[in-house]
Amino acid sequence: MIIDLILDRQDGASYNPKTFYDNVMEYGATWPEIAYPIADALDSGSEKDVKRELARYIVKNDYNREIIKYIEANKWL
Repeated sequence: MIIDLILDRQDGASYNPKTFYDNVMEYGATWPEIAYPIADALDSGSEKDVKRELARYIVKNDYNREIIKYIEANKWL
């Protein structure tokens, strides 16, 4: 799940925006309504757009909202 990608990065895994995008797109085959808004923001949006979509993902899926602080504190593009 996309949450695992975020948490892996938070735990210190190396981060590459292209790899993150590719991994998000892989989830799109199964969960397009979840993955594609994030992928679209990564592909053609701003940093603010990406953070907004990641935060929506956290809230919509009822994950710990503290993760949003981490999302906001890091660059994703």
